[in-house]
Amino acid sequence: MSGSNNRNTQDAGAGPRPGLLWAVLCFTLPVGVILYGTVFVGVRPPVLPLLAAVALAGLMCLPVGYTWKELQEGMLESLGRVQLAVAILVMVGMTISAWLASGTIPAIIYWGLKLIAPQYFFASAFVLCAVASVATGTSFGTMGTIGVALLGVGGVMGFSPAMTVGAIVSGAYFGDKMSPVSDSTNITATICETPLFTHISSMMWTTVPAALVAMAGFMLLGATQTAASGSLESLSGILAGLENGFNLSPVVFIPPVLMVILAYRRYPVLPVMGVCLLSALLIALAGGATLDVLAKQLTTGYKAATESAQLNKLLSRGGLMSVMPTILLLTSGMAFGGILERARVLEVLLDAMLRGSRSPVRLVASTLGSAYIILLGTGSQMLAAIIPGRAFLHAYDENDLHRSVLSRTCEDAGTLGCPLVPWSVHAFYIMGVLGVSAYEFAPYALLNWGVPVFSILCAMTGIGMRRRDGSPVRRAPAQVENA
Repeated sequence: MSGSNNRNTQDAGAGPRPGLLWAVLCFTLPVGVILYGTVFVGVRPPVLPLLAAVALAGLMCLPVGYTWKELQEGMLESLGRVQLAVAILVMVGMTISAWLASGTIPAIIYWGLKLIAPQYFFASAFVLCAVASVATGTSFGTMGTIGVALLGVGGVMGFSPAMTVGAIVSGAYFGDKMSPVSDSTNITATICETPLFTHISSMMWTTVPAALVAMAGFMLLGATQTAASGSLESLSGILAGLENGFNLSPVVFIPPVLMVILAYRRYPVLPVMGVCLLSALLIALAGGATLDVLAKQLTTGYKAATESAQLNKLLSRGGLMSVMPTILLLTSGMAFGGILERARVLEVLLDAMLRGSRSPVRLVASTLGSAYIILLGTGSQMLAAIIPGRAFLHAYDENDLHRSVLSRTCEDAGTLGCPLVPWSVHAFYIMGVLGVSAYEFAPYALLNWGVPVFSILCAMTGIGMRRRDGSPVRRAPAQVENA
């Protein structure tokens, strides 16, 4: 009876709510279609499975009481949220070509091969991306610049691209989560009504131990892969090709230095990317490139022409057209999430998870689970932090838990879990820029898996858990009642 009543109830004009069973089906069956098409059938890129999921979700939400026009409005509203991501993708596609033409990426690869020992490569990639993303506050910018160069270094050393991207993603999202200039960090703190540095301090309890474990894992992974990298006989040829084919002078490091400085000063991401693009183009022009050639490279990608076939394959990438498949995937995935959000399917699932969440362990587990449901349903990192952050705010207050515990838990799942969902905004970006799907790199994104584990451990042990008055949960609560 309650399910039927929910379907016929209009909540402040938001539209009817599906019953819990129907909401579960509306969520799991389309997700199953996506997984079947991508994992078992192997459709790449998975545009058709995503479009099939959109159609199925739409058909299943019609009986709830929505018209197709209403569901279409939900799709369009969801697509509006990724306009900035699309613009960043376009800028990154052009920036990769410009950084190749200027010699910036070849120089990073050159010095990476010179300075990084193979057995420490994965750990070094993790640390470099973590430092860059903490300084800039952007995982997208880090992966689209430093990440591309490190992928090249790993390729020359003979490492699996999936392993390399796993280390890059782990480092990039460490900074996306912990940087005081990161959008996701600031938004989550605001949504959960927590001071920024209180939020960051709270996240250290789960993120720092997970980072240490991830570092140990990457060291071990590098040691097991040393033989493969050591067998590469063409390393000297690659270095010679870089020396003869590109400008490796210190001036080519101006674009990444500008990126770090401007991002740290909290300039908007698109102007920062524009400055990095323009500075690289000026360096390329000063080095003898022509405008007509650069215009073609910005559109269709840079085409390397060195004496090394391996190097040419490695450095021929970028351009506007290279990101178009990713944009198609991005819009398809967001349309799917827009239907589920408009039909209140995700709202019903979250309400079910809130019931009975009273102990710290159950609250933290429910928050993590809710964020993952939002990620699976919408593919949006921001929604995965915002929706649980607002939904669980009063539950944490009622159970005498500090709101910084809520804010960090939202990021433990929402920020770090997003790239692990194959149809999420971030996974599509990674595939478009680095060429490796979430199905391939996810097993090696050690930090992204480890942080939620430490989030649960903190809740179970009381370590890093605080009451509303700021006192540790592990301390006897005798004086808290009078606070």
